[in-house]
Amino acid sequence: MRSYIYPRLPMGQAEARLAEVIKVYDSSGLHGTGQLAAFESPKAAPAPTGGKVADAQRLVAVRESALNAVSDWYARGVVPREEVHQFDLALGASLHRSLELVPADGAHTDTWSFLSLIVMPDISALRFPSLHRTRMLGLPRNALRRPWLRQEVLGDILLSDVSLGEDTLVGLFERTALSRNRVLIREMARQLIEYEGPIARSSLARDLSKRVVLATGPLLLDARSTAELADLVSSSLVRSESFLSDERMSAANSE
Repeated sequence: MRSYIYPRLPMGQAEARLAEVIKVYDSSGLHGTGQLAAFESPKAAPAPTGGKVADAQRLVAVRESALNAVSDWYARGVVPREEVHQFDLALGASLHRSLELVPADGAHTDTWSFLSLIVMPDISALRFPSLHRTRMLGLPRNALRRPWLRQEVLGDILLSDVSLGEDTLVGLFERTALSRNRVLIREMARQLIEYEGPIARSSLARDLSKRVVLATGPLLLDARSTAELADLVSSSLVRSESFLSDERMSAANSE
């Protein structure tokens, strides 16, 4: 059940907090950054529209859940490149389960700035030690927002025995024409997981995404039913497989 709203940290205050986090991280590392974790800020406040506000006790539980989910990586102080997908899956599932975000809060930049920079600055830094603003501020590529959204949209699909892989997930969620249509993303993910043909799933995903994005021009996909979107994805996937098969054959013949 979605029942909680969270404090929001305005962008100007988030920028100032990020500078503080960077300074501490540079001097004291991950565990020093963890000492910055707090559960309230005089600079942050929940939306005035009303709702059940997450109190300090709730925020403590959210942080503890996230720390437990990433404890192995936290103990090592690093997330190896080959393990980022597993890290994001674990963190996303924890956040989705513990936050119980009201949808409007989940879509708001300032909510994620508060969570990333006030409550969990060390977890954000663990995932992205460069501390780039796009990862630390509550923007779409934020260290916490991104895995939460993947869990929010794909949920059970992420638990499949077949992994979509980081590059495929980035392609699905960071293309604006796709990301605004959750039903479409789920259908693309589902059909990619079920694909058992000769083309590498990652290559197929890249070409499929391009074809579906092109279809968003002449077609109003937001008005299409789930069945119509499934047909669109299916036909696009067939064309992608055919194109990539021909391309691979041409390359082999030219050798």
